[in-house]
Amino acid sequence: MQTPPRVPGLPLLGTLPELLTRKLDYVSELRERHGDIFTLDLKVGEVVLLCHPRHAQHVFVDRARSYGKSGPVFDSLRTLLGNGLAMSEGDFWMRQRRMMQPAFHHQRLAALTQKMVEAIDECLEGWEAAAAAGEPFDIARAFNRVTMNVMVRTMFGAGLEPSETERVANALVYVIDFILLGFATQSLPGWVPVPGRARYREALRTIDETVFGVIERARRDTGGEATLLSLLLDMVDEESGERMSQRELRDEAVTLFLAGYETTSVTMAWAMHALTQQPHLFQRLQAEVERAVGTRVPGFADLTSLAWCRNVAQESLRLYPPVYWVARKAVEEDVIDGFRIPAGKSMAVMVHHIHRHPGEWEAPERFDPDRFTPERSAGRHKHAWVPFGAGQRQCIGKEFALMEAQLILARLAQRFHVEAVPGRVAELLLSTTLRAKSGVWVKLTRR
Repeated sequence: MQTPPRVPGLPLLGTLPELLTRKLDYVSELRERHGDIFTLDLKVGEVVLLCHPRHAQHVFVDRARSYGKSGPVFDSLRTLLGNGLAMSEGDFWMRQRRMMQPAFHHQRLAALTQKMVEAIDECLEGWEAAAAAGEPFDIARAFNRVTMNVMVRTMFGAGLEPSETERVANALVYVIDFILLGFATQSLPGWVPVPGRARYREALRTIDETVFGVIERARRDTGGEATLLSLLLDMVDEESGERMSQRELRDEAVTLFLAGYETTSVTMAWAMHALTQQPHLFQRLQAEVERAVGTRVPGFADLTSLAWCRNVAQESLRLYPPVYWVARKAVEEDVIDGFRIPAGKSMAVMVHHIHRHPGEWEAPERFDPDRFTPERSAGRHKHAWVPFGAGQRQCIGKEFALMEAQLILARLAQRFHVEAVPGRVAELLLSTTLRAKSGVWVKLTRR
């Protein structure tokens, strides 16, 4: 049985130069030429790219036990996330998932809504000066501050001092930027000089010191406010009667914090880019918010009435998925689409290309939130949209993230008109996440 088609490359460099210079466009061309499954020779190793929803179902759901989280990608990520829920496997992962699942039930999320809105409003106050001046405003950078503030409030509450927040924010920004380089240099000996590695390690120490300190204070403050951290502290494994260790708490807190901060910020930036390229869509967003909540502060009960806000977030996640590919390694031999997958083979589920697959999405390059209405979703492959993964390993914070996105969009629509800045169209930047190169520049007007 044949292995997936192998893309020819240069003698010493393989396909790496084309991939680095042309990035996702190059992968799109290869998909058109070779089909939905093919192998890239990166010279440091080969990787099989999977570009169809059925591949996501196969790897994430049907044969999930055959694909593990090992290799340089996960080795690099574990330096930050430890053995948190996104990284762990087997019985330990099952234990952690079982313990954490109740924290993300709707009743618990409802209790965090007010904290979210307060954090969002605090940041939007700072946008007033840009609106008054009528100057170009990088809303991508501003969303970083919004989602950071939301995660600080919901994860740590008052347990994190402003000075600590600033230190952790700066450390996280650097760590996220460095991780992609870490993938490529993970296998090098520690004595080999890698630009930025010493600063990366210092940033990790800053994150550890701060998070461990907050955990210790939260342990002592047993009657404190309800936060995600307090929920983690209270969790008990029903089977063993054990609570999480200090290190386990740290890993889960950092994993949730990073997921809620970086990916939601990127999603909001791309949503605003898309809405300002089609102004009638932003007007429609404002109209829904006016109908659903008027000028009052939205609460958890209002989220079902803000369905189009949710559609906007979902369409942004489709067209610009922050996690644009997901790594796996075959732990045993398998077969996909009639091709043999040897044990040990590195795999890449190409979320970006699954989300734009022409066989599943009409006019896939167009931003169209109505794709996610019940009528138009009917009949679509269940795994044509996988920004949070799928199966048992689907991101536990999916509903938290979508709720956060709805509330940000609603409060923004209530407060400001947003227009594109002529000549400043955002471009894709492949980093650890799918960011906007040079930001997303808009003009704000106070309503």
